[in-house]
Amino acid sequence: MVLDRPATAEQPSRTSPTAGDVGSKGRSARLALTAVAVVLLVYGTIAGSDDMFPFGPFRMYAGYYSPNGVITSNLLMARTANGQVVTPTQADIGLARGDIEGELGAFRADPARLADLAQTFHRRHPAASPYVAMWIVQKRWQLHDRAVDTQTSVTLVSWRAR
Repeated sequence: MVLDRPATAEQPSRTSPTAGDVGSKGRSARLALTAVAVVLLVYGTIAGSDDMFPFGPFRMYAGYYSPNGVITSNLLMARTANGQVVTPTQADIGLARGDIEGELGAFRADPARLADLAQTFHRRHPAASPYVAMWIVQKRWQLHDRAVDTQTSVTLVSWRAR
């Protein structure tokens, strides 16, 4: 005796997708996303900036230093009214160190912009001793055979309260 299957049971079709098969729409979507990622990576590599990371170079890690070259680092410094020299943080002035480096040309063109940072610090920390002077220092490390040979500091821009 042969038992018939119930009439409601579906038989697997040879044309229906199986587990793991994405179908033509899924394949097209993945190819389109891959093409967009490749275009962004190529553009970011050629003309990108840190703002485009991860599709652009993160210059902090993407650069090459000659074994006998110079490494530079910019640092914001401040003197409080009580004479203490401090290194302001992003929480103090509302601007990250990288943003200060990115705007270095503007600070050099208009040192009074440092006064704006001092005012921001005073608004954020009214009980603290206010900044009466601020300056941006560039530290330079001269390499010789990949080892630090000499270290110097140069003040790039400064502001002093009246």
